[in-house]
Amino acid sequence: MKKLIAIEGNIGVGKTTLARFLSTQFDAGLLLEEFLENKFLKLFYESKGFAFQTEMQFLLDRSLQLNNFFKNQPSLTFADFHIDKSLIFSNMNLDHDDYKIIENTHVKLFKSFPKPDYLIFLDSGIGQILANIKSRNRVYEKEIDKYYLERLNENYNNWINAQAFKIIRISTKDINYNSIENLKKSFAQLLKISV
Repeated sequence: MKKLIAIEGNIGVGKTTLARFLSTQFDAGLLLEEFLENKFLKLFYESKGFAFQTEMQFLLDRSLQLNNFFKNQPSLTFADFHIDKSLIFSNMNLDHDDYKIIENTHVKLFKSFPKPDYLIFLDSGIGQILANIKSRNRVYEKEIDKYYLERLNENYNNWINAQAFKIIRISTKDINYNSIENLKKSFAQLLKISV
């Protein structure tokens, strides 16, 4: 039976780092969010304009990416995003009418794709998130402020509270990549994966 485990959390919490680590440790497939091709993302961060275009582009790109990925899905896959990610950001950045268009498009595009068996949600303090964003030094993220990240945390928590699937919340303080065997065993137990 094929298993899909998604990792989510605020910007800069370490989703991709953890997904890469787990896919290596468990010899699993890796599904990474493709965002660099979104030509509207930089414009959105610079001006807060183009929010609708940014989210619609993400929907279309992810639909194509997932369609290709699930044709040959490995038995175990770690993804650094959940397919509802666009709804979380859209709910925060768009007015009601534009959000409804994104929501309806999302439902049509993703209704046939497998849902994750587990969601790992990474919790981190805003101060640490800001430090991580500064450290990775992406030009288009320089304008992200504390208020935006706090609102995003709130939107993620609202989304999580409405879900019925298995969610495992982990503090990023509890992830120690220097203790690989312990980390691997801990995740194996949490996710019911054989080591």
